[in-house]
Amino acid sequence: MEVGGKIFTGAAATVILAIAGHLVTGESYISGLEEKAKTELAAQGMDGVEMQLSRNPLSRHAILDGEVSDDIKETALAAVASVAGISGANWAGDQNSPESTTDGSSQEASTVNSNCQEKVDTAIAGRKLSFRSGSAYISRESNEIIDSVASALQTCSDYAIAIGGHTDNNGNAEVNKTMSQERADRVRAGLIDRGIAENLVTATGYGSEQPLATDSGPEADATNRRIEFKILASGNDADAQQGK
Repeated sequence: MEVGGKIFTGAAATVILAIAGHLVTGESYISGLEEKAKTELAAQGMDGVEMQLSRNPLSRHAILDGEVSDDIKETALAAVASVAGISGANWAGDQNSPESTTDGSSQEASTVNSNCQEKVDTAIAGRKLSFRSGSAYISRESNEIIDSVASALQTCSDYAIAIGGHTDNNGNAEVNKTMSQERADRVRAGLIDRGIAENLVTATGYGSEQPLATDSGPEADATNRRIEFKILASGNDADAQQGK
């Protein structure tokens, strides 16, 4: 179980939860994601592939580049997209990855979802979202962040949003997972209270099952404690998209 006041970071590309005294800025979080994705590419022997995450505005959507075959492009895109925290990946100059269909409606939906993710990330803009220690109580400042996310979502169409709660691996795993679920549920309820349709929003608590940082220590713990907002593929039911 985490100790101390809980501070949840909303990077402009994700929402990261960081404990008070060990805050992770939006840019440092994006840099960490970028490093993890590059490490994954290197591990798969893709030295000819370059990737980056935008810093202005901050974004979790990866852009890849390099003179490689289409097969390598597809493998690289899949490798980067598999990194926890990365919201998606495209090849430079392409609206969609090589795995996307050529159907015009599918391409349009992918672009809409990407734009909606960017709106949410920009609305968060590196602010910190805090929970009372050991509870799912959300502070006034954190409710203002949820206000911003809801406002951003109201400008989107044909989307669903998944809220993921994550903790570090300190303490009892089941207790941490339960707390992460309660906090994700509370954020979901906040969005619904602000006019986001209930069937468009899911909340899942993962506990410490999906760490961003695999090393140990306060900095890694702060990185792993987070809430993530992820825009899903176009549709009108978030539960259906997640197979629920």
